[in-house]
This record gives sequence, structure tokens and C-alpha cells, in this order.
Amino acid sequence: MSTNGTTYSVGGPFSTYATPAELPTSVFSESGSIIEIHAGTHVWPATDFPFNNTTIVGVGGKDACILTGSINGSTASQGENFISGLTINGTASVPAIDMKATAQRCGVHVSDCIITGGTFAVQNAQTASTVASGDPATVVRNIWSSCTKGLSTNANTTAISSTMAGAWMTTITNAQAAAIVVGTADLVYAAANAGNMTETITSRTIVS
Repeated sequence: MSTNGTTYSVGGPFSTYATPAELPTSVFSESGSIIEIHAGTHVWPATDFPFNNTTIVGVGGKDACILTGSINGSTASQGENFISGLTINGTASVPAIDMKATAQRCGVHVSDCIITGGTFAVQNAQTASTVASGDPATVVRNIWSSCTKGLSTNANTTAISSTMAGAWMTTITNAQAAAIVVGTADLVYAAANAGNMTETITSRTIVS
């Protein structure tokens, strides 16, 4: 989570912004921004935002802070980006969290969230060529997802203490050798992976 950027407040009694739709694109392109979502149900815009070491956090926890609509990152996104403490009711037929393919490193780290409605809970099209060996571009921890499938990525991925419907991990591109993408699962309750990848199980985990 970013600790050195500007904090922007949404939906609270003293917030700068009443709704997420009022957030300007500059909030995302500015490095290290922290977006606090206060309790209530808020509609998230369909815009592809340029995430840049951005943190989106629910103030009050996932049961109180609810977003309707998928969170989308543009091809200009970069850095390490964090989403936590939210219920995300994603848009049907697309991923609930969707980070487009970028030419630069773009990490997506999701924790303590309930995720519903999308084809995948999290999709990160970050290419393996920009991710160091053993360094996951996508990490989920303590998420519960009823999306059609769990995670969809093109680079190293880690899932910890999470429950997901369908395959826990599906590679976007299957042309690569399995060794190119490593999926590490620790206490993940979901079906086995799908696609060309190497699966590493660090403790008793996968169920079908």
C-alpha cells in the first residue's frame, strides 16, 4: 500500500468527492494516490484509469463499502497497485478488476475483498517479460469470489487464503511454455488451474 501520496476521500460526510465518478483521471496518474471509499454503495465508472502506485481502500471494511461496476486500469498503468476492504459487484461479461496489458511493470494486489458478478475476479494482462523470476505481478489474499472463474493473468501470480468459483487461475495467453508463468497457491479453495502455467502448491489447498 502506498504511504507517500495524496489521500482522496469519496462518499463520506467530509469527503472531497461525493461519488467515484467525480474522481479526475489525475488522481490515478499521480504517483502514490490513496483513494478512501467510505461506507455505502457507490457506482464505479467504466473508465480505464492510468493506475500509478494507486491504493483503493474501503473505510469500514468490505461489508460496508460496496462498489457497483468493474475497476479498470488502462495500458498506461504502472507500479504496484492495491485494492482492499471492498465488496466489488463487477460488470457482467467482463472481469471485476481488469488491468490492461502494459509495456511496463504493473502489479495488482487485492486483499480482504468480496468480488461478484464478473467473468473473473481479477484479470491482469501484464506480460511475463516485464516480471522478474519469482516476483508475482498479481497477488490476492483473503478474497471471496463468486465470479465465473478466479484469476486470469499473463505473468506470475500468487493466491493466499482465498475462495474462488471455477479455476483459481487461467492464463490469458497459452502460446508460452508452462514455465513462463508460475502460479503459487496457498490455502486456496477453488478448482485447479487452466492454461499453460506451472502450478506450485505450498500447502493443502485446491478443491474441485
